[in-house]
Amino acid sequence: MVWWPVGASLFASNVGSGHFIGLAGSGAATGISVSAYELNGLFSVLMLAWIFLPIYIAGQVTTMPEYLRKRFGGIRIPIILAVLYLFIYIFTKISVDMYAGAIFIQQSLHLDLYLAIVGLLAITAVYTVAGGLAAVIYTDALQTLIMLIGALTLMGYSDCPADSGCQEPVPCQRRCSDGCVPEGAAPLHNGVPWDGQPHPLPRSSGLCRSRDLPEDLQQPLRLFGHRVSQTRAGTPAHSASTIFTMDLWNHLRPRASEKELMIVGRVFVLLLVLVSILWIPVVQASQGGQLFIYIQSISSYLQPPVAVVFIMGCFWKRTNEKGAFWGLILGLLLGLVRLVLDFIYVQPRCDQPDERPVLVKSIHYLYFSMILSTVTLITVSTVSWFTEPPSKEMVSHLTWFTRHDPVVQKEQAPPAAPLSLTLSQNGMPEASSSSSVQFEMVQENTSKTHS
Repeated sequence: MVWWPVGASLFASNVGSGHFIGLAGSGAATGISVSAYELNGLFSVLMLAWIFLPIYIAGQVTTMPEYLRKRFGGIRIPIILAVLYLFIYIFTKISVDMYAGAIFIQQSLHLDLYLAIVGLLAITAVYTVAGGLAAVIYTDALQTLIMLIGALTLMGYSDCPADSGCQEPVPCQRRCSDGCVPEGAAPLHNGVPWDGQPHPLPRSSGLCRSRDLPEDLQQPLRLFGHRVSQTRAGTPAHSASTIFTMDLWNHLRPRASEKELMIVGRVFVLLLVLVSILWIPVVQASQGGQLFIYIQSISSYLQPPVAVVFIMGCFWKRTNEKGAFWGLILGLLLGLVRLVLDFIYVQPRCDQPDERPVLVKSIHYLYFSMILSTVTLITVSTVSWFTEPPSKEMVSHLTWFTRHDPVVQKEQAPPAAPLSLTLSQNGMPEASSSSSVQFEMVQENTSKTHS
């Protein structure tokens, strides 16, 4: 692949209907604070390019699981990550992508939701199975062009509607069903707390829209505003299948043939799709129907332990496998507890009493993410400090401070000395001390060949 379809695929894999519709709907309900995720994404990509990519290049790794496997060794952490990412793909990627795309098909063609899901899966299967990942990349490149044209057109409409002229911003004191706070309420934050972000953002409780859209553009926002996100199911299914076959099935059956891996991968994709379809009703009811917030909340419960272990591995040479393992275990257990509580105690409407537990009602998911990161950090640091340090091979070229370590050439074995035999006292041939090792190796190889 040349650079432009790869870059376009990266763009299209991130920006989609979750931003055009879902993110816009959350913005209409809670204000511009929800844009913090996209602003943070800019800094994250720059950090990847200037800080983490040099470590990847020095360590000759291409993915984060591969980095953690090389940095800490063992099989416990790779297996935990494989299971975790399969869980994340099912509950935040595949099911969300299918549901979001089906919503568009349902509203456009007036079809049943699950019939629209079947149609979406059929279309995705045609170009994914026929062309593989290359077809997905080129399809994403085409989507990038379409989305840029559509975004510029939408920006023109929203900036100055042709039929009514530009209007003043609308105060955020509308009725409860629109998602804004009741009259007279003074919340600490409006959806996204400013102190829960890596960089400060202004509170946005004053304004819900910068401008009114024409009626034909407002209607899709009302239909999909809180319920639509990204519309691609092909790439996550590819990735989840690869994780299962290469990281889990290969571990169970290390001698599996290429044909077996291919069959297992395709069967697993069907299983993933089935489980994701069964999960869609839960997605519809979660986080008050705001699909974008649903994705961010689950990520806040499951991703911080992995991020902390990765950052500690990159910047503290003393971090070892035991510290990383127990930090992951404790952090993921706490995150799963909060995740289950969120599914059990659904957020009520703003005109209904909130009787959820304090842990769910009063601690925003971004605050919980900060607590989770702190607990994981303390666990990793404590366990690593009181256990044996990692070997030099697991640190060299794999941290920020050792990325420039000189490459150590392995010593060349000395040339084999000619085999000289001497007679022992009983007349049997006996290898001399200088050639006994080679003589034993010849005997061992001969026996192996015979067996």
